Amino acid sequence: MGIDLRIDIYKMIDVAEDIVKPLMPRSQEIGRGSLVMGYAGVYSSFLLHAERASERFCLDSRNILLELGKRKVVGGQEDMFLDVAAEMAKDKKEGVQS
Repeated sequence: MGIDLRIDIYKMIDVAEDIVKPLMPRSQEIGRGSLVMGYAGVYSSFLLHAERASERFCLDSRNILLELGKRKVVGGQEDMFLDVAAEMAKDKKEGVQS
């Protein structure tokens, strides 16, 4: 609908995992990564690659997943993870906003 609710999606995800999850009577399979993958519309196989790229380039893996979703990356394009992360790290260093 295009309405800006000024909600920090990452903080909401953190609350879900850090506060709500411990209150649940049974273990849940949904974590930060899986929430962001669904939000970004990317494959579950992307999570490990995004986490590795985030460690290598000192980025938040969630931002990498969101950018991959924006670019409509599909399975078989795993080389894009490092390309996207390197570009994001360069932009971060140069102070460019994405």
